[in-house]
Amino acid sequence: MAKIKAAAFISEIKNNIAEKDAVKANIVLSYIAEMDLAVQKEALDLFWQSPPEFAIPLLASVLDKFPYLSNSFPDLKERLVARILEAPAVYMELLQDAKSDSREYLIELAGEIGLDDAYHILMAILINEEDHDLLEKVVIALGDIGDSGAAANIAELLYTDNDDLAAAAVKALGQLGSATAIHRLSEKLGHKPELDLAILDVFFKVQSQEAIKKLNNTLTSNHAHIRSAGKEKLVSLGSKALPMLADNLLQGDPDLLIHTLNVMGDMGDEGAIPAVKKLIHNQPRDGNVRFAAYETLGRLPLTKGAYVLAAGLHDSVDNVRSAAAAAIDSNYNEILAAGLKNMVRVGDDEALELVSTIISTQSGTIFLDLLEIDFFRQHAFDYLAERAHAEVRDYFISLLKENGFEKAASQIEGDKKESAEVVEKAKKRVVAIDDSKMILGIFRSMLHALGLEPFIFIEPEAAVEEVLKLKPDAVLTDLNMPGITGIEVTRRIRQKYSKEEMPVIMVTTQNENQDNESAKAAGVNEIINKPFTKEEIGAALARYLG
Repeated sequence: MAKIKAAAFISEIKNNIAEKDAVKANIVLSYIAEMDLAVQKEALDLFWQSPPEFAIPLLASVLDKFPYLSNSFPDLKERLVARILEAPAVYMELLQDAKSDSREYLIELAGEIGLDDAYHILMAILINEEDHDLLEKVVIALGDIGDSGAAANIAELLYTDNDDLAAAAVKALGQLGSATAIHRLSEKLGHKPELDLAILDVFFKVQSQEAIKKLNNTLTSNHAHIRSAGKEKLVSLGSKALPMLADNLLQGDPDLLIHTLNVMGDMGDEGAIPAVKKLIHNQPRDGNVRFAAYETLGRLPLTKGAYVLAAGLHDSVDNVRSAAAAAIDSNYNEILAAGLKNMVRVGDDEALELVSTIISTQSGTIFLDLLEIDFFRQHAFDYLAERAHAEVRDYFISLLKENGFEKAASQIEGDKKESAEVVEKAKKRVVAIDDSKMILGIFRSMLHALGLEPFIFIEPEAAVEEVLKLKPDAVLTDLNMPGITGIEVTRRIRQKYSKEEMPVIMVTTQNENQDNESAKAAGVNEIINKPFTKEEIGAALARYLG
């Protein structure tokens, strides 16, 4: 067909309307993009005035083929919807017409209009059609309509091989938000990581009791990426999640207890304090649980009952004592100060252990308060000059100077002792990755004591970038971390470095077979379970570094 002039274009449309010739009208309308705005408006106005059985299919076709017309005529879709509501039977007939060239657009409209009869037609299409693109439109529309009766049928599409269709099903089930929808979504977790994250987003947005329960259940998932993402969502929920988290602390599963405590610490809500204090009072047997409990209290505003922290200083596990010391430093008061001073004045091995713990955890408030005691001052200054990592030593030197102890700071700087052998010998470089500042501080002190040069990272993404550039001699990584897990960290390292070129040792509280198998498949050389000692870390590194 040759280029049509504006006058002929309008004249032809008038004739088509008069003769009710929809086929010719559709052909003529295919040239509407070539007309200027005034002519387009005149043509569209002619259809508004025509009978609905003539106007609705043609206007839907125009909007389907030329969606940008909605920008020129903002009320275009609204006027189409008005005609549909005026004659819903016409619309329903078109919706069922498999030959309609604008059927997908009409299905999209169904979600916006929300007619009851449209719901039943869409359900019939969902059950009987196989075209993925059409089904995706139907699922989205059913989600917009929001009838919970569609949940079971939509949920079947979670298992399709078409990723876009499965993603549409996740979104639609989230819009329905019914108990059935949430339950079916939870059943799908663990099959595809991308879909898992979308499902957890749904639980977070819905925030019903059932949805929060499913998020809480992620803490016991066999998949590290689900646990990590679930923890982030629970932290964002805040006080809404606290009742379920508090119930978790009454359970006996150490992994669940540790993940729950981590969430409570990240949340920072003082409402968690009673449950954590009760857990400590019950003296859990697992050292990792005790560590996590003290670390959590150190991150919460513990205005009353801080004395509960003192028991941690007598713990048999080094890491637990460190966590307790850091928590005391954050919640220091006269009662705690009196107890610590009494411990130091005894001058026994436990007092010596306390000195090194206070320094390695950079507990500045405790440090300054105990300087009045000769035993503490002497051994603390010796430790800083001879054994402390440079960053730790510099921290305390600055702290002393800021608080009027310039002479003591100068003494530590002057007494610094480092043998020529250590100075001249190039140290092996070891990267440590963990989302706990406390654990990273412990790693730093341990690696330094082992004669290694530590590089610590709390952000796994940044750690991977640095590892690929730095090429350290070995990597220590946690398993459960926000953003990417230790398994993913290992996979990315293995893209460039083999197990022989760069040993990766996973240090984790988790001891699940599935996690261990995934870690080994990703290229981890060895797995060490927390709580760890300097001797365990040293022996593991020696196996690879000599």
